Amino acid sequence: MISLLISAALISAPAEAKLLENLERERSIMVSYLLDADLNVAQRNEKIDFSKRRLADLERIALNDEALKESRNSLVLEVFKNYEMSFLVHSAAESGRSMSTHWFEGIGLSTSDLLNTRPMQ
Repeated sequence: MISLLISAALISAPAEAKLLENLERERSIMVSYLLDADLNVAQRNEKIDFSKRRLADLERIALNDEALKESRNSLVLEVFKNYEMSFLVHSAAESGRSMSTHWFEGIGLSTSDLLNTRPMQ
């Protein structure tokens, strides 16, 4: 019985890490589109919309994963502790802001900060 429990714990740990790695990778891709100066507005919106759908699916999987919610793994605990930035699509929707506004404000940049920036020369 004990060996069965240990086996189950060891099997679920890689699955948790893989899901959270995929979630982080997709969030990083979406953020890279936000910051890519080589994209025009239409290209940026298209890429962000595609990434947003993928990110929403991964977030939904993570939020509905009972094993993940019950885990005491430090990575899992950190992800749920930082819900606002970890589950970007869901937290932006809950706050009534766009994903980009939510992310920028989450890292401490306001709209006025962004409007006051100047291109590097």
